[in-house]
Amino acid sequence: MSGELNIRKAEASDYAAVRALADALAAHIEEPPPPLTLDRYVAFYAREHAPVHLFVALLGDRVVGMIAWILTHELYSAQAALYISDIAVHADARGKGIGRALMMKAKEWGSDYGVTRLGWDVWKHNASAMRFYERLGATVDTEAVPHLLRLTND
Repeated sequence: MSGELNIRKAEASDYAAVRALADALAAHIEEPPPPLTLDRYVAFYAREHAPVHLFVALLGDRVVGMIAWILTHELYSAQAALYISDIAVHADARGKGIGRALMMKAKEWGSDYGVTRLGWDVWKHNASAMRFYERLGATVDTEAVPHLLRLTND
């Protein structure tokens, strides 16, 4: 694998590569493949003013990684935060600084928008991801307790 590393906003034409990364990420955290259609991908990630910001990392012309986030704002503190929903690097491209570059892209983007912190969740069995984030200087948030309210059609 060769070529210069570039990170750019995802486009509709990146769907297959992003879908493959999403499938690999789901398998890694023992989840079924996501039901991500092209229409849903474009609506949430690739169209102008999409609610989720998705960037891809390319080596040459091959998508080898991705990072997705949303911008949040807390009224009680009047501070903006960036929540990273997904980050993935293709297995054969790991160890080349791509994950770090993707995180730095999120940090840079956040700085441009007045963000004071980045946050994300890590699957409890993903020790390699936890080590990666520690090497970046991240710490575990011991003040917040994640909660979920599942919405179903039942």
